[in-house]
Amino acid sequence: MALDFKNEKNRTLDDHEFYAIRDYIYEICGIYFRLEKKYLIEDSLLGRLSSLSLSNINEYIYYLKYHPKKEQELKILYDFITINETSFFRNQPQLNAFEKEVLPEVMFNCRKTFSSSIKIWSAGCSSGEEPYTLSIIINDYPDPEIRKFFFEVLACDINDKVLGKAKAGIYTDYSLRNTEEPVKKACFENIAENKYSIRVKYRSMVKFEHINLLDENKISTLGKFDIIFCRNVLIYFDLESKKRVISCFYNLLKPQGYLFLGHSESLHGLTDVFKLMLFKGAIAYKKE
Repeated sequence: MALDFKNEKNRTLDDHEFYAIRDYIYEICGIYFRLEKKYLIEDSLLGRLSSLSLSNINEYIYYLKYHPKKEQELKILYDFITINETSFFRNQPQLNAFEKEVLPEVMFNCRKTFSSSIKIWSAGCSSGEEPYTLSIIINDYPDPEIRKFFFEVLACDINDKVLGKAKAGIYTDYSLRNTEEPVKKACFENIAENKYSIRVKYRSMVKFEHINLLDENKISTLGKFDIIFCRNVLIYFDLESKKRVISCFYNLLKPQGYLFLGHSESLHGLTDVFKLMLFKGAIAYKKE
């Protein structure tokens, strides 16, 4: 018989329940919660048990594995276990390195190989601020040589809710808090009070897709990339999951391709196959 959560206001997850769902989450997507982070997901999990009239976490895991609506429930689970704090033009020194150092080098290498296509991956794109930022930089790039290349920005996330927001392309002042006013006026249409829609010019370059970074079969079908951004995503993975993801990135990068991580992240202790590249106020990793 299911628990009556209305009469169990003090209901909490015991440690064994937490470990069970924590291990299942880790198995399906690589996100790892330490015991002291139980509070981040406890209320949401208990709310799902109540909504589904389930008695305990083991029943919920069974539901996630075998229920006809398991795919729908997985999307709900992903929604509340992923954290989506971002903004346009986040970490400007990295973006400066991308614009002034990496893009010119990538274009030069493409010309040497007679390639006119440049592909960028925003892995863990959240609500779209990062890939649209890259699109703005590329579309408004001052060197006319860039017009000789076809750019594609693939933006992926595991959270369908934020992907829906990204596809809608509507943002508030909070998302634009790091955006200079001239850029804001040129690249966004003010459609209502505190609502801004990114212009079609910058949307067309970006393709959004639901991808689990541990789904190596899916990732192997994406093709090769010149540049990968995966910023502030791996901090939610444990060591082995990080190594798996970084290995996939390495395999998908073209020779001389670049990987950008979050400003507080590094590949130290994960791999030594990349060359560390130092820029003004920023670092990146290069596949040689």
